[in-house]
Amino acid sequence: MKQIYIICILLSIIGSLRLQAADVDKQYHLVGHRGGVTENRCHPENSLAALDEAVERGYTGVEIDIRESKDGVLFLYHYATLERDYASKARCADLTWEEIQQLKPLHKEGKAPVSVEEYCRYAQGKITELMLDIKLDHPSQAFYEELYRILKETGFINHSYFIGHGNFFLRKGKITMLISEREEFFQKYGEKTKDYYFLFAGIDELNSRLIRWCQEHGIQIMACVNRPYKHPVTQQGLEEAFRDLEWLKSWGVTYYQIDSDYDRPFCSSTAPSL
Repeated sequence: MKQIYIICILLSIIGSLRLQAADVDKQYHLVGHRGGVTENRCHPENSLAALDEAVERGYTGVEIDIRESKDGVLFLYHYATLERDYASKARCADLTWEEIQQLKPLHKEGKAPVSVEEYCRYAQGKITELMLDIKLDHPSQAFYEELYRILKETGFINHSYFIGHGNFFLRKGKITMLISEREEFFQKYGEKTKDYYFLFAGIDELNSRLIRWCQEHGIQIMACVNRPYKHPVTQQGLEEAFRDLEWLKSWGVTYYQIDSDYDRPFCSSTAPSL
């Protein structure tokens, strides 16, 4: 038990090491998961501080989770209810924006959620790409139009990747294409598929055949390397992920949606050994 504790502490220290922007090889596009750099309680998820840390490390984009308040304000938060981070068990959709702004954080570094508009305006000139995970099951037309307005006014609409619910944004930004959907979409859109969709797949799902198919048709790959759900990051898991990342790099894959635990293979300077 003591050895496991020590390993966890070491991994936390490694994960909290900050890369300088110059350390990230410029040929790679890293899109920070859940709003930037948040692992090991570095910064709250979907926060401006997490975005700043991602920019400092040299990430070119972030993935954000979008919800809507009772009175129609779009804001950043991952979960449907609020008890994970605030002294409230309410559903996001049941509170007004004013009520959401008055939420009491459970952690000292916590703050009230930030609106999509504030986040996008703050991100202007800092990042070039946004990945948007729309967390609503059935967004209204008004929701889509408001999100489109924000992205257009802040210059992100042509540099956005949409996870799910993307039909409204067809021909505006790029929409998720899963491995199981690639043949269906290519049959429907042919060579135009590359303009409408990007292939979004875990690093353990990609193989040489898939990569070659995407390259032949000019389809962008966004490889996903996130923390294992409800499990701690282990040294073995890091080593396996790093091997997969080196293999993908050798195949010319340059876009990654990533948790910061896994960004060291993209550092151009000498990284601490594990």
